[in-house]
Amino acid sequence: MFETFILLTLLVLACVSVFSDNLRRSIIFLGAFSLTIALAYLHYNAPDVALAEAAIGVGLSTVMYLVALKKVSVYDICYVNEDVEVFNDDQINEIMGSIVRPLELFMERTEEIEPQLAYTNRPLKTVARENRHDCVIHRKGNLTYLYGDTTDQVFQDIVANLNEVITDITDIRVVFRDEVTLDGADE
Repeated sequence: MFETFILLTLLVLACVSVFSDNLRRSIIFLGAFSLTIALAYLHYNAPDVALAEAAIGVGLSTVMYLVALKKVSVYDICYVNEDVEVFNDDQINEIMGSIVRPLELFMERTEEIEPQLAYTNRPLKTVARENRHDCVIHRKGNLTYLYGDTTDQVFQDIVANLNEVITDITDIRVVFRDEVTLDGADE
């Protein structure tokens, strides 16, 4: 009975830590997973392995992951192009040199944060409603829109240095999401 409980607990903790949207929560669940593994080792009469797992898996690893997470800042950018049916390497390479790579270099050099990019062809209203991204780049015909918040300092720095950051695109519009409604933003 105890073995079944331990195995089910391990399975649940592993799934929760993998599928969690929050990195900090995932690290905490991984620590709980290590603690449960240490209990399993104790149950199977391996106290030396249990002690090592508790010290390294629960203590040291969890603390190191939390410190590393604190030091690494990620800025989430979503590129939206509703005209593309399926993103392939050609479409990604097309925008890589003009938008994506210059933004990456700017953020790595001046902001010291790592950009995380996502590409989607879902409607802009759907992406904006989710509000999971720090910055949204929306391509509509020949126009490129940058959506961000007025309270976001990184977005403010991108806008302030826009001429130096993105040089290949001449018609860029900046939209502050917290000042306008999305329905009238593209018109």
